[in-house]
Amino acid sequence: MKLKLLVITILLSGLNVFSQTNFVTGYIIKTNGTKVDCLIKNEDWKGSPETFDYKLEENGEIKTGTLKNVIEFGAPQSFKYVKATVAIDQSSDNVNDLTDVRNPIMVEETLFLKTLIEGKASLYYTERENTSRYFYKVDDGKIEQLIYKRYMSTVTKMGKNERYKQQLSTDLNCSKLNENNFEDLQYKKNSLANLITKYNNCENSEAFVFNKNTQKAKFNLSIRPGVTFSSLSIRKDNKDKIDFDNKTGFRIGLEAEYILPFNNGKWSVFIEPTYHNYKAEKEFTYVDFNTFQKTTLITAEYNSIELPIGGRHYMFLNKGAAFFVDAAVLIDVAMLDSKIDSSNEGAYDLEVNADVGIAFGAGFRFKNKYSIEAIYHTSRNILNYDTVSSAYDSFALIAGYNFL
Repeated sequence: MKLKLLVITILLSGLNVFSQTNFVTGYIIKTNGTKVDCLIKNEDWKGSPETFDYKLEENGEIKTGTLKNVIEFGAPQSFKYVKATVAIDQSSDNVNDLTDVRNPIMVEETLFLKTLIEGKASLYYTERENTSRYFYKVDDGKIEQLIYKRYMSTVTKMGKNERYKQQLSTDLNCSKLNENNFEDLQYKKNSLANLITKYNNCENSEAFVFNKNTQKAKFNLSIRPGVTFSSLSIRKDNKDKIDFDNKTGFRIGLEAEYILPFNNGKWSVFIEPTYHNYKAEKEFTYVDFNTFQKTTLITAEYNSIELPIGGRHYMFLNKGAAFFVDAAVLIDVAMLDSKIDSSNEGAYDLEVNADVGIAFGAGFRFKNKYSIEAIYHTSRNILNYDTVSSAYDSFALIAGYNFL
């Protein structure tokens, strides 16, 4: 137990100290129009950030940019956010929350919009409650939302307000664009970006596409051997508890990890088929027929292939090193000669059938190849009997090697 607490304390104590997202070379434009070169903390925002961190030099003080003191910030060829006061639809796009109102509910707000394309025609983006909202501007005109709204046209039928098609067909007049370009237009980033790009090319307008190098999803496959420190206790018919000794065992897993394509790769989901083993013996004295004391040797063996399914969060020190924390649900998918046997008392011959468990881990990854992790598994009941309770606790130290 002391070893568990020591390792977890060391790992977690470093997270707040070292956790950061890389600062990238960029700029801000203040409300007075002054452009300042700086380093911006790139958090790969999904929507419109209300604030962002920046510093004027590598070891300088971290400052906060807000809508009150900044009208634009960005990093060359990577991202750009502009302050804009726009009317934005407040309607929900959640299927369960759709109403029968066709028209959008427009409310004026001031926010940072993400620039996707900048040219004679420009395209902007934000996100609300997992709903994408796109905006556009032609020449020096006003930034406006492209209207798209789903609603219930009848009790059982969904309708769509696709006014964005009319907005663009009216404002993007060019000989190389025809009616089909707008009729087939989807309210999606790639579809809208392709149309805006065609218009800019048609107008011979120099345009810049931001976020060309959008982070892609990534797949890791790692072999993860390790040691486990486990303990088991059982209690039958509210009698004396049998505490088996703490044992050191072996585990090995094959982890498939999917790095999600946003927020600079700081989030992932994983699944790890894992073999682990535990075996211990304990002499137990009991009373037979309320008269005689007897001693039996009880052997507990718990071997299984379990399936942790969970999520992970990375906190980068630099490009090649990161701390991480994760959590997973544990499901036993195969029991391998797992049982509890008594040398001379049939009442303690029990079959192992483990409940679902929870695991929490913290670790360190280097160069996306090597990792170490400490994992704590919450107490699990591994016996499915009404009159028998059990508690299986374990802690693991794991080394990992990513070979993809």
